[in-house]
Formats: sequence, structure tokens, C-alpha cells
Amino acid sequence: MNVQISIRGRQFNVRTTDDGASIRRMAEELDNRLSEQAGRARSYDEHSVAVITALNLMSELHLYRQQLAEKIETIERDMEAVISSLESVLPVAKED
Repeated sequence: MNVQISIRGRQFNVRTTDDGASIRRMAEELDNRLSEQAGRARSYDEHSVAVITALNLMSELHLYRQQLAEKIETIERDMEAVISSLESVLPVAKED
């Protein structure tokens, strides 16, 4: 499906496999972030605003990935503790 979105007053056609609602939401959020950045730094051109916004988004993504990795490590440690506890109370299976 082709979806038309608008970012900073420019129209883009984006191909997607779903109904396009998520692409529209992301485009709206990106447009808002770009507008906020442009408002904070009026002397920057559109390219600079796009690059700074992209860097901010990459910083957020890096932080979320780091937080996710920490949560996965915590879950793995918890699982190992549960497995160890279970192994200590379950009888050992005899091999034939």
C-alpha cells in the first residue's frame, strides 16, 4: 500500500505492508520533532535541523537499546537463579 505523508511541508509517498497508520504516526512525530528543533535554533537551515534531530533520535535509540540489554541481563540472571534453585531441590535423574 502507498501512503502519503507530509514532513516539514513536503509530501512523500511511502510504501508499506500494513494499513499505513503507524507510518502516519511516525511521520507526524518526526514532523513535530523537526519543527521543535527548528524553533529552538532559528539560524539553522533545514539540513542542519534534520541532522540534529536525527542525532537526537539516535541518542534515544541507543539509550533504549542499552536499557533493553540491561533488562535482558537481569532476566537471564533471574532465570539462572531459578534453574539453580530448582535443580537443587529436584531429584537427579538416573541414566540407564
